Amino acid sequence: MSHTKRHQGSPYELPAREIVGRPGTQRVLSEQFPAPAVLGTDMIGVAAGTEVSLDLSLDSVQDGIWVSGTVTAQAVGECGRCLDEVRLTVVAPIQGLFELPDVQREDEEEEPEDVYEFDGETLDLTEVVRDAVADQLPFTPLCDPDCPGLCDQCGARLADDPGHTHEKIDPRWSALQALTVDEPSQTKES
Repeated sequence: MSHTKRHQGSPYELPAREIVGRPGTQRVLSEQFPAPAVLGTDMIGVAAGTEVSLDLSLDSVQDGIWVSGTVTAQAVGECGRCLDEVRLTVVAPIQGLFELPDVQREDEEEEPEDVYEFDGETLDLTEVVRDAVADQLPFTPLCDPDCPGLCDQCGARLADDPGHTHEKIDPRWSALQALTVDEPSQTKES
């Protein structure tokens, strides 16, 4: 198997020229690099600079290159209930066909979701990796599935104080309660 020079652009760009047009040829690779940009959402994601691992198989097929494998990285975010830090190891499956530009498809045939553009020389996995990681991240990350969150009155972390309560006063009576609490005690003069 020949070794090719890494493309100097994004680390998600992989040279594939040596296997294009040679159906049945396979190239297996493992790459580790710092993420050049955030993968995920504002709630939880793989931060730029976090190590990303790609373990991939590139298989030459009639219409282009079939890519399959996994992307692995550590996502960090905050719990949607108590705001504590959440760390999650993401192992996301990747697969898709990088189709050569001259492939003809019948007019009525819709383009499948896992088909990507390919210039015949360099595979750009940016979109594939981004989508794969996003699919594995929770919509609302939780530090624990049973996290009780924060007290809606004082912000106390309820997991630290399970018996935490506040006396509930009907807001319609709060003005009267203020009068009874603030009223000075009356003394009788004799």
